[in-house]
Amino acid sequence: MGKARLSDEPVSALVWVRIYLPAAVWKRKRPRIERALRELRKEYSLSKIRTRALGPEDWAEQWKKGYQTRKVGRRTVIVPSWKRYRPKRNEIAVTMDPGMAFGSGLHPTTRLCLIALEKYLRTGDRVLDVGTGSGILAIAAAKLCAGSVDALDIEPAAIDAAKRNATENGVAKSVKLYLGTLKELGATIRPAGLVLVNILAYAIIRMLPELKSKLRPGGLLITGGILAEFRPDVEAALRREGFEVIEALQEEDWVTLVARRGAS
Repeated sequence: MGKARLSDEPVSALVWVRIYLPAAVWKRKRPRIERALRELRKEYSLSKIRTRALGPEDWAEQWKKGYQTRKVGRRTVIVPSWKRYRPKRNEIAVTMDPGMAFGSGLHPTTRLCLIALEKYLRTGDRVLDVGTGSGILAIAAAKLCAGSVDALDIEPAAIDAAKRNATENGVAKSVKLYLGTLKELGATIRPAGLVLVNILAYAIIRMLPELKSKLRPGGLLITGGILAEFRPDVEAALRREGFEVIEALQEEDWVTLVARRGAS
């Protein structure tokens, strides 16, 4: 967004800071951001803000530059839809084109959930994927022999991407997609033996009662998207709801927790 350096540092120490914001947020927040920068200029040498509008096509294509075939866990291989890959024995290939939706397999949160899914999914399990994004976890569950998969998201673009990806992977009949929240969908979503939710810590904590209601007693909840600093908060909330945390996986600053629902 601009360049900045400490006033007592040499020119070679220039630092560029780039921030991406939705246009509506930028319009609303711009006065506040500019006031903050005026305060910073009292101590630091800062350049003027330079802005550029990015269209949807920019975002849809930008991520592809670094998107390569990647193995996650012992069996799962994430394959960009424009590449070819022949799975080896015992591997499953998940072909992905997330488009505008989250879930390319590049982020630690997605990888950790996939690793946990490989370990804990049992053949024939009914799976629920809350906040499915691109559908990557739901598709992987179907290919790992889940009995059935329900997947939901609140974003129409995510549901569209998940539908395309499910079709591309040949699991469209196994993965049922729903637009809306657990609360809105109500009894449409049946309790599952394994629930996946890869969002953010505060959202997981807020949703725990609803997540529990859609998980059979003794079933497993895989929660991703948790920054390490918030792990104690999520674990405490899980215990309050009668869950037992049985494993924690971590990559960089991100944590995925696997918890079992109690009998009640």
